[in-house]
Amino acid sequence: MLDARDLETRIAQLFADRLQIEVPAADVDLFATGIVDSLMFVKLLASLEEHFSIRVSFEELEIDDFRTLQQIARFVAAKQAARPKARRVIATDSHPTP
Repeated sequence: MLDARDLETRIAQLFADRLQIEVPAADVDLFATGIVDSLMFVKLLASLEEHFSIRVSFEELEIDDFRTLQQIARFVAAKQAARPKARRVIATDSHPTP
């Protein structure tokens, strides 16, 4: 798993590559400064879900989780940590032996 700084850097790069937005600093309020509006927020959520293989449900949306790169990184890290681990499936012969 990435540390917080690496995750912030990857999210900043996602802003630049997918949203064509340069975020000046990790602690800048993206909504108060007008960097992110409602349409851009929807694009951001879709990009985060795709890039980090997470799903964000409507019920868990809290605007404060997305105000800064730092907060977005914490949110993504928590989602990744909560993701169920892949189970190993062991194939067995289901036919009874004679």
